[in-house]
Amino acid sequence: MRKIALLFALILVGLSSQAKNKTWTCINEDGDDIFSMQAIHISDFHNGMAAVHKNTLVNNEWVTGDGYVNTKGEIVIPCNLLKAQDFKADVAWIRRDGENFYRLIDKTGKVIPTKKYKKVGTFFVSNLGRCAVYEDGKMGFIDETGKEVIPCIYAGSLSFTEGLACVALASSAKGEYGFINRDGEVVIPLKFIQAGTSSFRNGLARATVERKTVLIDKEGKVVFKTKNGNIQGVHDGLISVITKPNRKGWGWINFKDEFVINPTYDYAINFNEDGYGVVEKNELKGMIDTTGKVILPLKYETIYCNISKDGYFCGVYPSSEVTSLANARKDYFDADLNLIPLENVKYLMGAKNGNRIAFSNMEGKLGFMDRNYHIVIPPLFAKVKTFSEGFAWVRH
Repeated sequence: MRKIALLFALILVGLSSQAKNKTWTCINEDGDDIFSMQAIHISDFHNGMAAVHKNTLVNNEWVTGDGYVNTKGEIVIPCNLLKAQDFKADVAWIRRDGENFYRLIDKTGKVIPTKKYKKVGTFFVSNLGRCAVYEDGKMGFIDETGKEVIPCIYAGSLSFTEGLACVALASSAKGEYGFINRDGEVVIPLKFIQAGTSSFRNGLARATVERKTVLIDKEGKVVFKTKNGNIQGVHDGLISVITKPNRKGWGWINFKDEFVINPTYDYAINFNEDGYGVVEKNELKGMIDTTGKVILPLKYETIYCNISKDGYFCGVYPSSEVTSLANARKDYFDADLNLIPLENVKYLMGAKNGNRIAFSNMEGKLGFMDRNYHIVIPPLFAKVKTFSEGFAWVRH
């Protein structure tokens, strides 16, 4: 009995020198407990798997590392890894303790043979089955079988948009950019000398020709140039431009090179998928629609305006003191730009495209509401993570 007590004391001493496990509970969108587990940190679920960082007792010694748990609460890949990426596709990168390179695994933990890359990107479902990898500082791409389908000779974008990635040869002194497809074929010649990468949206991308930004199509043909400033982006048939030094004088033109929204703003964030853009004058931000109508007045320090993703609009008022977003004075708006009546609510968290919005009450307890701002899971928790794939992690 004495030996057991001594062993337990030694275990506690060893554990006290590192971060301790905490009890995390996985809940569904109705607030039902699915299972609980001990961990230091847990990530959101992706493809039915969540990366876990925890202490595990192995042969009377505490091992701290990363692994994976499934939606049943089963540790399917042991937590003895130095690093574990999220499974945002059917494969993910991990690193083992004592190794200076990454290994690619599937969801059973099986290692997929690859070169010993010391720097890697992330596999995303939306990235055409490709992931950026690096050798000697040069970028290439592999597929989910581990095959290097595009050699490591490039610099540029880690992702493919509308089927193409913007790259330059790493050996190019001038930085001449063009576009390749998922098979590594050069679709648009590497001839555009510009400061950085571009991406396609609605079949158009920015490129620099004779020190002027133009729009090109997927054949690399220049389809639009303007006399009204420097092109910044395209959305809903409108082209954002800046017309003054120091990146000021933001406005929007049409494809006739006519101003639809005059360049009166000091700064702007181009229209998002909902058709709303953030604009700024005199260090105060507001929101406009694609007609140029001001739909939120320019009186905020910060605006969050992706209602499809977040579930609300948020305007944060300026403050003379440094303060957190949670403690800042702010307004929340619904899709119709009506103020959301939030009784005993201190702040909201983004829904990340899900059906539940996490919130804090004035006492600092956290719960969840639906997208109609009705509380569906009472504020009972000290810590919560956003719902992903119908599940969220909470701590009491």
